[in-house]
Amino acid sequence: MIPIVYSFCYIYLSFLIKFYRGFMIKKICLGVFLILSGHFAQAQKGKMDTTALMILDKMSGMFGDLSSVGFTSEISRDVAYAEGFFIKEFSSSKVKFVGPDKFSVRVSGEEKEDLYNYNGSQVIYYSFANNIYTVADAPNNLIETIDWLYQDFGVELTTADLFYPTFSKDFVEEMDYIEFLGVTHIKGDRVFHIGAANEHATIQLWIADDGYYLPRKTLITYLDGAQSYQHETDFSDWEVNNVYPEAMFEFLPPPGAKQITWIKKD
Repeated sequence: MIPIVYSFCYIYLSFLIKFYRGFMIKKICLGVFLILSGHFAQAQKGKMDTTALMILDKMSGMFGDLSSVGFTSEISRDVAYAEGFFIKEFSSSKVKFVGPDKFSVRVSGEEKEDLYNYNGSQVIYYSFANNIYTVADAPNNLIETIDWLYQDFGVELTTADLFYPTFSKDFVEEMDYIEFLGVTHIKGDRVFHIGAANEHATIQLWIADDGYYLPRKTLITYLDGAQSYQHETDFSDWEVNNVYPEAMFEFLPPPGAKQITWIKKD
């Protein structure tokens, strides 16, 4: 069994703290609006709650044993519409990752539905709305391919941006404050609530108390602009160690589909 943690952890942590992209060593993939209560704003810098860290360690350890993982994510995020005015955008993704070199991500959003498949050597992008597709040679593993997609084409795969092998260590390095906020319930399921903060953002995680320690919800509140804004993700339909057919990661162009050239963002 090939652990998927080295790819999937990378994806999720990249989402969680992507706002550090300019000064992070590693690009690593998610409530309550904490700054309303001032809870984190008044938190003592440098506090690292051992209970919170233990839960994060268990989550990372769980993913270290997986050969594949699948999930659905529902995302809402604030996007700038005009100066000082943000609007909500909603999207969802159905994600399948197989270590070390396959993924299939189907993204549905406002006026779009896209597919990204990676078979270990090539990535294809297909737009259902426009019936167009493109193919590009890719690196030979998930980590490098996901980073390549972002660096060369500006593509971030859903929350396909927790699952890095050193997640807890990296998270502690980036955060000034991490605290276990207690136990609550999401849709009747018991979850651990963890909060973290630094001068740029507050992050909340809800992690299932079910032995698997799978993330159920994340909320990032960005604080480094003129106004705060948020990115929220709900996870569901988790699949662990499923055997997915090889054909899932291949692509056969639909009738009439037009192939286009994938142009790098630079």
